[in-house]
Amino acid sequence: MSQSRQRNRNYRRRKKSYIPRGYVYIAAIAILFTVVLVGIVGYKKYSFTNEHVELTEFFTNTHDSEVAVVLNGDYKKSVDESGVDLPYANAIKEDGTVYLELNFIKGNIDDGYVYDSTEITLRYATDTEIYTATLGSADYSIDKSYNSLSAPALVAKGDYVYVSLEYLHLLSDFQSTIFEDPDRIIIETAGYEKQVATAKKDTAIRILNGKKSAILEDVEKGEELNVIRATEDEDWSFVVSEKGVMGYIQNKRFSEPEATTVEATLPERTYNHINAGSDISLLWHQMLSQDGNANIATVLADSGNIDVISPTWFRLSDNQGNISSVASSNYVSVCHAANVQVWGLVTNVDSAEVDADTVLNTTSSRDKLVNNIIAQAITYGLDGVNIDFEALGGGDGFIEFIKELSIKCEKNDIILSVDNHAPAEYNAFYNLEEQAKYADYVVVMAYDEHAGNSEEAGSVASISWVEEAVKNTLNSVPAEQVIMAMPFYCRVWKTSAEGTVLDSEAYGFDGIQKFLNNHEVTAEWNEEYGQNYVEFVEGDITYKVWVEDETSLEEKLKVMDNYGLAGGAFWKKGFDNSAAWNVIAKYL
Repeated sequence: MSQSRQRNRNYRRRKKSYIPRGYVYIAAIAILFTVVLVGIVGYKKYSFTNEHVELTEFFTNTHDSEVAVVLNGDYKKSVDESGVDLPYANAIKEDGTVYLELNFIKGNIDDGYVYDSTEITLRYATDTEIYTATLGSADYSIDKSYNSLSAPALVAKGDYVYVSLEYLHLLSDFQSTIFEDPDRIIIETAGYEKQVATAKKDTAIRILNGKKSAILEDVEKGEELNVIRATEDEDWSFVVSEKGVMGYIQNKRFSEPEATTVEATLPERTYNHINAGSDISLLWHQMLSQDGNANIATVLADSGNIDVISPTWFRLSDNQGNISSVASSNYVSVCHAANVQVWGLVTNVDSAEVDADTVLNTTSSRDKLVNNIIAQAITYGLDGVNIDFEALGGGDGFIEFIKELSIKCEKNDIILSVDNHAPAEYNAFYNLEEQAKYADYVVVMAYDEHAGNSEEAGSVASISWVEEAVKNTLNSVPAEQVIMAMPFYCRVWKTSAEGTVLDSEAYGFDGIQKFLNNHEVTAEWNEEYGQNYVEFVEGDITYKVWVEDETSLEEKLKVMDNYGLAGGAFWKKGFDNSAAWNVIAKYL
């Protein structure tokens, strides 16, 4: 091959592999652009957004003048459990004053407020004083002294009553902070335990737990945060800021939370009780007229070593709070001479024409009832009063009555005891826990397991039922305040062959033995009931009797003794006998 041809071939090879320098620059720029683009996309994907939203995106006030409420770290929206808007707001602002809705207060902060819609009056009893406020007025009273607020204590919005924050802080122990834009209030009740942390550096509270979630509030380094809960992945937590903003922050952006308890701002209340001694033995003495007072000396002589007698002297007589009385000064004198206290019983039983619920839930009628009871106790020199209000319909009136009566009893050195059926769901409004604060003694009537109106035959007080009644009472009342009431009677049940109750009749201790003897039947001991039991047939009638006698009474006294109760009470004089008192003497 010639040299010229070889040179031409080499030249073509060099020319084919040559890339202009400009093309290299273009390629490099393209690669760099791609890298930058990928970086920007990656940054946007994985970086925090700086988008801010208004707080109204979180605090959704839907009612006129509504103030959002955050209670102990929980946003209490004005919606029901299904998320449907309620017809009222939990809090409102009127003329610059913040008010909380009454039912919200009672359900979340303090159940002690009692509103009378007929007399537009709000009552609250502390340990020693009674506060009264009325709708639309800035004036309120403490017992008989009068004071004023800067705005009305109560306002109405539709069918709902709202109480001013200013008035609430006089009576209920909580701390509150108000914020605007939007209106919101942060409430923390005394004793609320929270987890407090501080921001490690400037950060943000976001509406959701994610980097791309919008910001509700910028948080500065060192700002305090109430850490409510961590998310499921535990990378974020839901918090409340110092400015009352709620949302999410990454856990690594705040310090390790420390437990803190919200301190009380009001003095601790002291509920004093008058002690009537240990091993109290109380006997109820039923009477419907003055004639029953005459034989008190005989009653005492036939009743063993009792400490207290409770004559059934006082009954509600109308819906205005007046009471009828068959009390006797001589009766009290005879009892005191025998070193026996007199606790006059006040009842609504046998007052069919009177609506006790109306009396108790109407402020003026309740006041009159309390004043009448105190007046009677002072007039006759009573050592105490025994309250027996039965078959009530519910509401706050009864427990408010006990509170208000207790405050006046204490000021007059009068013992207050309250009778209660065995605790059950239907009578929960009798509120044994509150009774225990105010009353000196809570009496559990451990009988009428089956009463005269029961649809099925059964024991008046089987031993397991009695013990359960005592145990349930002790869940709310200290043992040293509990008096256990026991029956001196049982019932003879008449039933059809199919078991339908036809009739029942009460018999005392001697009366039931006479009944069994007349029918020539003998009851046998039943360990399950803690009673003697007998069942027999005459004609078309089946008789069933769970016998109460000194043997069954001792089983009940053992329960009283085992649980260390304050004593026993017995219904009623006339149903007892000497054998009963001999057994009682072993325990009281």
